[in-house]
Amino acid sequence: MNTKNLLKLGVIGLYGMATLALTLVLDVAPVAAHGERSQEPFLRMRTIQWYDMKWQPTTTKVNDIATMTGKFHLAEDWPRAVGKPIRAFFNVGSPSPVFVRLSTKLNGEPTYISGPMEIGRDYEFEVRLKARIPGRHHMHAMVNIKDAGPIAGPASWMNITGSWDDFTNPMKLLTGETVDLETFNFSNGLFWHALWLGIGMLWIGLFVARPMFLPRSRVLLAYGDELLLDPFDRKMGAIFMVLTFAIVWGGYRYTETKHPYTVPIQAGESKVHPMPVKPNPIAIKVMDANYDVPGRALRVTMNITNSGDRPIRIGEFTTAGVRFINRVGLRYLDRNYPRELIATGLSLDNDAPIQPGETRVVNMEAKDALWEVQRLMALLGDPESRFGGLLMTWDDTGDRNVNSIAGAVIPVFTKL
Repeated sequence: MNTKNLLKLGVIGLYGMATLALTLVLDVAPVAAHGERSQEPFLRMRTIQWYDMKWQPTTTKVNDIATMTGKFHLAEDWPRAVGKPIRAFFNVGSPSPVFVRLSTKLNGEPTYISGPMEIGRDYEFEVRLKARIPGRHHMHAMVNIKDAGPIAGPASWMNITGSWDDFTNPMKLLTGETVDLETFNFSNGLFWHALWLGIGMLWIGLFVARPMFLPRSRVLLAYGDELLLDPFDRKMGAIFMVLTFAIVWGGYRYTETKHPYTVPIQAGESKVHPMPVKPNPIAIKVMDANYDVPGRALRVTMNITNSGDRPIRIGEFTTAGVRFINRVGLRYLDRNYPRELIATGLSLDNDAPIQPGETRVVNMEAKDALWEVQRLMALLGDPESRFGGLLMTWDDTGDRNVNSIAGAVIPVFTKL
């Protein structure tokens, strides 16, 4: 080894020592990030619109049960760039498996596989979760859609106390035996990982020991593969092929003998019908919308017709899980909803009730720094600058109507 190589190794060693020292000195804390903010605004605003979300209870002990419930609407203004929900799967987003999902119901029906969902319709869900790993966790409802990926809903912090060592997940098998899924066949899994890893390392080692990769690559490029294949290579290739088939067949026969009753992975699709359509006397047409960039405010001009028999008031505009409310909506606000997703910046040019049979042009403003915090103002950079959300109205009896609204939005710059 010459002086130049020694110098290179010394420099690399110094870099490594410096990195280690910085790691020990700096206070590296876990990132409490919100991954849903990295999704484009059109995905969060114009695909799945969530409402009536609840996380109960917010604090549980290891092995206790928690639930996540709510509803979601598949927006009529579904983006062209996003795959249609012809195959969708309701899921839960969490920072690793901190809960075990025991069951999922859509509109009261058990759902454990994917299936089609209808654009323009609503679905109600209920998820039962069993607390597993202690900590403070950000829990999302989520829908995975083929050709679109995961679409995350709003999230709340859920706390788990206790010790992970106390967690158990018992399950009764078809044979009548009860096993703990947390530890069941753990050693068996380690064995198969070690076996295949060992075989792979042995296979690679044969080529590393007899000229290494770079010389073999040069010969391959210059003369083809015939010079690289000697009788030893062919013999070892045949041995590894026979060995692989023998292990796979033997493992299959062993599993069939030890576990004669098995349920295959389900390859069908769920047949969940959407919620019944509730009669809605409120008709809304978006006439104009703009986003005040420095003022962080969405302004929408709508034509609202009340064809019902009671006066109604606008109380809430929900988009991407963020709830913009006024004094009317505050009366019906769930106090346990995540405070970080509530904005009181909803205002109207005319707060008077819309009377039965009346058609009124309403100017609505949803103003708050959450447009920036939640990275929703990035919609102005989309190739299709459109907004979407749910507008909620109430009559004097407390009956609520939910309307999905959408429209093109234009950025404006005005003085604050």
